[in-house]
Amino acid sequence: MCSCILVFGVSGVGKTTACENYVARHPGFLFVSASALLKSIQAASAEELRTAKREQIIENQALLPDALKRYRLGRRNHRILLDAHAVIDNDRALVEVPVSVIGALEPTLLVLLEATPAEIAKRRSADARPRPLRDLQAIAREITAERTAVEAYGVQLGLDVAVATVGPHFSLDDILGR
Repeated sequence: MCSCILVFGVSGVGKTTACENYVARHPGFLFVSASALLKSIQAASAEELRTAKREQIIENQALLPDALKRYRLGRRNHRILLDAHAVIDNDRALVEVPVSVIGALEPTLLVLLEATPAEIAKRRSADARPRPLRDLQAIAREITAERTAVEAYGVQLGLDVAVATVGPHFSLDDILGR
């Protein structure tokens, strides 16, 4: 079985960019986002998935392990970077993804990408994709909730957690190697 590295971080931190840049330089890796996996099995946009009620978000997240298994078919020789969230801001609350879902993805490493609330707010406002627009305090609370959840996943699943601050010259090479 190929390894799966989960790359966590709040919306706008730079997970997609970091993963795409890494995969472009490392042909043994593939990149997929949790939202793309869910969209492949649900008739909903990423924004509809994000803004669903808490119960529906949890139900949707529970579909991820099977969706990842289907994605892996024919790709057993590749390592996978999975862009994911530990906490989902559905515009009403921060919904934590259950550790049972994370464990069922069979990760070999958990990576948490962080940036300052100001940098995340700047990225979100400049992005063409729908992003939750929050004040700096709300973003700081989300960053803290994301970190708390990822660290708890690491403890509960017995996995290493690599935490990195995303800046102008950040690369996943710093964590995953060259």
